[in-house]
Amino acid sequence: YVFEPDRIEVQQGDRVRLILRSADTVHGLAIDGYDVKVAIPRGGEEVSVEFMAHRSGMFRMKCSEYCGSGHRRMQGRLVVTEAGR
Repeated sequence: YVFEPDRIEVQQGDRVRLILRSADTVHGLAIDGYDVKVAIPRGGEEVSVEFMAHRSGMFRMKCSEYCGSGHRRMQGRLVVTEAGR
């Protein structure tokens, strides 16, 4: 019940492309503050999601598909630093 990596750092203004796959069951990825929500199928099939990092700050990433008893612990952080820092 983890994202690997569980912390992603980008700069504001970056176009971000995440390639996701699950090692076990169906999971999902949602990022608070961004219009990102995608299902990740079981079996290792790759899914990609792209978005513009338009706001700086720290944003929670969470599993958006119920995946079992550790579902609520499956979280991470997207850190968007201001451009030029």
